[in-house]
Amino acid sequence: MNTKPIYTIENDCKDCYKCVRNCPSKAIKITEQMASIIDDLCIYCGHCVSICPAQAKQVRDGISRVKQIIKSGTKTVVSLAPAFRSEFNDTSEKEFISQLKTLGFNYISETALGAQIVTGHTEQFLKARKKGIYISSACPGVVELIKKYYPKLVSNITPFMSPMLTHAKSLKQQLGNDTKVIFIGPCIAKKAEADQHPNLIDTAISFKELKQWMDEEKPQTDVTDTNSGSNFFPYKANEGNNYPVNGGMIETFSKQWDNNLLKLSFSGITEIKKVLNNIETVQHDGPIFLELLLCDGGCINGPGCSSEVNPVQKKIDIHFSHNKANKKENTPINVNIECDYFGTPNVNAPKPDPQKIQDILYSIGKTDPSEELNCGSCGYNTCREFAQATLTGMAETNMCISHLRKIAHNQATLLLKKIPSGVIVIDHQFSIVEMNYNYAKMLGHEAIELFNANSGMKGINMNTLGFFTDYFKTAIHTGKEYNQIPVNQNGHNFQLSIFNIQKHKLITGIIQNLNSKEFKADIIENRTREVIKKNMETVQKIATLLGENASYTDSLLNSILQDHSNNQDIKPQPSLINE
Repeated sequence: MNTKPIYTIENDCKDCYKCVRNCPSKAIKITEQMASIIDDLCIYCGHCVSICPAQAKQVRDGISRVKQIIKSGTKTVVSLAPAFRSEFNDTSEKEFISQLKTLGFNYISETALGAQIVTGHTEQFLKARKKGIYISSACPGVVELIKKYYPKLVSNITPFMSPMLTHAKSLKQQLGNDTKVIFIGPCIAKKAEADQHPNLIDTAISFKELKQWMDEEKPQTDVTDTNSGSNFFPYKANEGNNYPVNGGMIETFSKQWDNNLLKLSFSGITEIKKVLNNIETVQHDGPIFLELLLCDGGCINGPGCSSEVNPVQKKIDIHFSHNKANKKENTPINVNIECDYFGTPNVNAPKPDPQKIQDILYSIGKTDPSEELNCGSCGYNTCREFAQATLTGMAETNMCISHLRKIAHNQATLLLKKIPSGVIVIDHQFSIVEMNYNYAKMLGHEAIELFNANSGMKGINMNTLGFFTDYFKTAIHTGKEYNQIPVNQNGHNFQLSIFNIQKHKLITGIIQNLNSKEFKADIIENRTREVIKKNMETVQKIATLLGENASYTDSLLNSILQDHSNNQDIKPQPSLINE
């Protein structure tokens, strides 16, 4: 059972490092090419879940827990986040409430009621302040970010519970402490917040999970009981519905202030980190209140959402619900929501040891600052960041793709030199991409002189060599592969095999001189397999890591390995020219 809000399906992780590149807190640890989440570093933004191409990053399932609670017969109440209006905008409010009750919930209540309570307390708190910077406690992701990475700003968080916790506390106060509260919303960080406050929230599920559940159960709609059965408990929320939109909390504040309060809103992790960095340098004559939401644009774009509705429409749906809300005065709920956010260990990044950093860089072939490409393919912004992560055990040196490519090239070059056969690679323009010395040696002194002048004969048209030209041209055009074709040219007997690296675009030819004293099947096989045995594990590992970025030489290496792994009982094929 997965106990953390976000986890990795190990067998599905493809070591692409996309999660590392996109994680704003670098809370991903790579171990044996598998990316796992370090809970103590995570702020639960859910971005890794959204961008994982293999869907190896998953959110902990909460539906099973909810079903167990309902099955037990315990009284249940849903704390429904206001962003549901933009997520389920094709269903009327009463129909939606009815469907939730059909699933087994006893009461449906709006988290926005808790938001309204938070607004009231925050207003009174800010009115008593003359100076200082104060940060909303509404977004659990922002709170996690500050507690772990900006601990000096913990005291700047307004000392009140989040809307979810406030709402849960008021619901238990009204319905009894034995009532099970289930939060449903767009936020993954709410799962972590629920874990931290099990006395208030029994479990939290996302809109995505709810939709999946509804698709399976297909709950019926019954809105005949218009008096209570399809209404929110204890009543419908008003201004609190604005909270899921960037700046929505500020809109719920009173319009008149007498202490020169400055109210500002920001959303998105990148923008928020810019706000928090060096915030102590900000100057203002009065207090400053910052409404910070971790998701771009607000909760309506949370990782627990699946709706692809236009962002404009989402905002309209939220705004419309606020304007049409019941404006009558409701009895305020008296609940104590004061709290503080101290106690969470902050992330203490170790100071980098320059010499150890340099040692790591040397180990991946970065012997000079000019070789520090800072390409970001490993997931870190700079080579030095990567080296630091390696020192702390968060990364592995084989994550450096440029280094692996160099190793792969060296391995391929070594094998080309060691293999007793002649090897050549030709592209669709009939130009030589790669050739080994043994191939030149088979062609004679002129070819050897050309090879020595241009190692690998790169870019030279194969017509210059004369040998086997028609065979290679036919193979390029037909796209077929050929094994062990007997060929006679200039009085010499050869055996030629041709394989595709990229069909019609890139081929490799392996040539053996049948007249040579060295040509003995058992000797060739033993020599080749000896080299392969020493290099196979490393080569296969490198080829996997390189993926689509493998160079011509890397692809050639795989072709050679495949060729020499074939059984030796393959019958000679007809002449290429006859094809």
